[in-house]
Amino acid sequence: MKIIQKLVSFVILILVGVVISYAEVKLDNGYYKLIETFNNTQSEFKFYNIKANATIDYNVSKDKMKNICLDTINNFGIEESDIKWNEKWDNNEKQVFCQVKNNNRSISIAGVKKSKDEAYIIVDILDNKVYKNIVDIYNLMEDTLNRYSNQVDIYTCIAGEYTKRLQINKYDDILQKILYNMNADEIDRVQEKNFLSVTAYSKLLNENYLEYLGYKINLNIGMRYSEDDEKTIIYIATPIMKLDY
Repeated sequence: MKIIQKLVSFVILILVGVVISYAEVKLDNGYYKLIETFNNTQSEFKFYNIKANATIDYNVSKDKMKNICLDTINNFGIEESDIKWNEKWDNNEKQVFCQVKNNNRSISIAGVKKSKDEAYIIVDILDNKVYKNIVDIYNLMEDTLNRYSNQVDIYTCIAGEYTKRLQINKYDDILQKILYNMNADEIDRVQEKNFLSVTAYSKLLNENYLEYLGYKINLNIGMRYSEDDEKTIIYIATPIMKLDY
């Protein structure tokens, strides 16, 4: 009987592992499709941004918080001597902050302790040079944060630009191609002069979604004309955009 129970437990563990691996592969495929879809917009790459928020529901010390920040930032091949640290840890405020910044990329990580059993790790990455490694960056960050947190939320955005003003009907043409390539259905739209924002649900990104107006959403597309730069900017984000645009 014990042998049978062990066999059943072993099979269950294998099945769980297969399901998790399958979900990860599906999400990776969705992200690769997101990059391909961005390329198909024929816009010039401007930047990508990844924001992450990890909840820590246990008592964490300042040293532990710094180790989590350091462990996360080390994934990017950064020397510890290149990291700028700032911290405040007293009865009123408990926070550590580290940042690395050069001409092409900025990475900042904050560890904030709200109470004995409530703390957060907040990561913000901005890169204006390379974006085709975004899946690897996403996976590295997620894997690291999952070691310390049971709840990790990650938001990704790729931005491009057209060196001219596009007509509103052109906005819609580009939008429809994005929705088609991402196998997505439009959920909501905000449209004004020189501005368009659409939330949608993509079947390719179905492992990563939010609830909005009773619907699932995991794709956010924005376009706007910048009079200052005389350029049209396009944003493609999942699950939603975490930038002011």
